[in-house]
Amino acid sequence: MKALGKLFDGMTVVLMLLNMLGGIVAGIWLAVLGEWGTIFRGFAALVLGGFAISLAMMPGLLLAAPAAALASKDSRVGLYFFGLLSMAYTYAVLIAWCILVMLYFANRADSSSVIPTMLWAYGAATGPIAYLAQKDLQSGNQYAAIATFFAQVAFVVSVIVAFALRPGLLAVILVFSAIMLIGLVLQATIAFFMDKAQRSYGRI
Repeated sequence: MKALGKLFDGMTVVLMLLNMLGGIVAGIWLAVLGEWGTIFRGFAALVLGGFAISLAMMPGLLLAAPAAALASKDSRVGLYFFGLLSMAYTYAVLIAWCILVMLYFANRADSSSVIPTMLWAYGAATGPIAYLAQKDLQSGNQYAAIATFFAQVAFVVSVIVAFALRPGLLAVILVFSAIMLIGLVLQATIAFFMDKAQRSYGRI
């Protein structure tokens, strides 16, 4: 557990630095290289990404609605089933978005621009997710930050694996999905125990 805690703390520090400085460094670097098209497309992804992700997540409401209805009837099995499906759909959308952005920018990079391009792609992919998570937190969704954190970790790890080991596309997708699965399980577990604690408190 201590090793896991240290790994978590280390990744948090890395992500903080990336979120604070990654975009600035990448933008300046790409500008020096004359990669204005990459810069423009990154800004476009930041502006339009939140809308695209929100639109893609709308079918997930079809799963969240039964969960809410079953919760009002105190049907815990149904609540957990549809709640888990709703979470899984959300994570699937985030995986698809990040992988698409990663591939798009990776295909535009060459040996001289690959590092700043992927730093720029990190911001383009995870920036809209972080923005939506902040809005969710303001509306009372305390779990929004979990998916954001794991999407950021998965993006960084997947890019490192992709360029260090040169695996196929399927392997990169599996690495990304495996990390997101950890986030899904963690989020579902926290939700389960918080629901259990609230029910126990309500009986007192």
